[in-house]
Amino acid sequence: MSNRSLVRRGDHYKLFPLPHVGWRGSVSASAFVVLALAAGCPVAADAAISVLRPPREARSDEPLAVTIVFSGDAPSGSAFDVPRTVTIALTNGEALPRDVVLTREAGAPENLRLRAGEMKAVSYSGAWPDWARGALRIDVPGIDVSPSVVLLTRIPAGTAAATAAAPVPASAPPTTQAAGPTTGNASLAAAMPATTAPLPGNSLIPDLGAYLAGRLSTYEPNYFADGVGTEGNIARFQVSIKYRFILPNDPRSRGFFDNLYFAYTQTSLWNLRSYSAAFRDTSYKPALFYYLPDTGWRSRWFSRMGVMAGYEHESNGMGGAGSRGIDFVFVTPIWDFGDVNAYHLTVAPKAYWYEHIANENANIRDYRGYVDLLVKYGSPDGWQLAATFRKGIKSHYGSVDTQLTYPLAKIFSSASGAYLWIGYFNGYGEDILDYNKHRWVARMGVAVSR
Repeated sequence: MSNRSLVRRGDHYKLFPLPHVGWRGSVSASAFVVLALAAGCPVAADAAISVLRPPREARSDEPLAVTIVFSGDAPSGSAFDVPRTVTIALTNGEALPRDVVLTREAGAPENLRLRAGEMKAVSYSGAWPDWARGALRIDVPGIDVSPSVVLLTRIPAGTAAATAAAPVPASAPPTTQAAGPTTGNASLAAAMPATTAPLPGNSLIPDLGAYLAGRLSTYEPNYFADGVGTEGNIARFQVSIKYRFILPNDPRSRGFFDNLYFAYTQTSLWNLRSYSAAFRDTSYKPALFYYLPDTGWRSRWFSRMGVMAGYEHESNGMGGAGSRGIDFVFVTPIWDFGDVNAYHLTVAPKAYWYEHIANENANIRDYRGYVDLLVKYGSPDGWQLAATFRKGIKSHYGSVDTQLTYPLAKIFSSASGAYLWIGYFNGYGEDILDYNKHRWVARMGVAVSR
């Protein structure tokens, strides 16, 4: 069945084919949700439909479920055609969203006729895809709302089978009585249709998308910007990704290898408007590090604390007098103050110790020092101001690099997935080639991530 949206005709709601599903999707930790909870759900404008908010956590041995609440809002009552399936989108890390088809609960009507003020809940369920792990973003394409995030714990198949209750007949209506979190879940999940295509029969051909899902993500901001400054026009762009070696079944794992990453960042300065449009300098920065976004430590002073520690190399790949290179070990505690899902403050000092310094930049500590202080304030779905401060060991050396970003979706349309990027740099060492030269430059551009 193709994605559809509800369109009103008088006091009757009917499904018409559209590119995307016209509902806000959510996930329930149990198979079905009690209708009484619907009172706190947001209602889509003029649609008389609401969807229960997802829980913060879920288990793989419990079905992935969406509960839609239909409301009679017309004085003479409202009628609905209830689709057999709905499609939601799951995103693992920075991978592309994948569609998951959920099936209407057994015994639910295909059509509803509700009196004014009457409500009816219909649940849709399916098994969690095998590739789903960790923090999953859940969305319904075509709806201009912020996606929800659910933390999924993978339960070994044997454990799920051992804790499941007796099978429930397919014709039996859903129960709303109190039950354990795994009651009947194994049989229910087994009855659901497959939500992902099987792997190719030739095992030598890997499913690259499934392999990278959740492992590959952005690291530092990715952007392109152009502007003017002390030395005229110098564009700057950056590409930065990280790769997680292992996706653990338990998303709370603190194990070293479970949270080990490799990252690669490339930052280039480009004389875009010069005659030959030559690159002024490029920094290559591979890194190997341990990263834990949430250590679990809490305080009345901060709402979350993360940590990152590892080894990083930076060089410009040149030879001779223009060669530059450093190697260092670093530790970065990351503190968040306030609600991380709204406007909040982040402070992340990156302290490092130089393991190797090339002869051509032997005095780089005078200009960079030993700490990069990153301070950010903003919201995940609003503007964000980030500033990185450096202070060299010589009193009059240092720099500030500021970046203001704003979602383009709030300027143009929800289809825009990038950010407006405005930056200003003032000080020493914007690039490693000119680490000992002072410049200022203001730029504007577009960021893919921030």
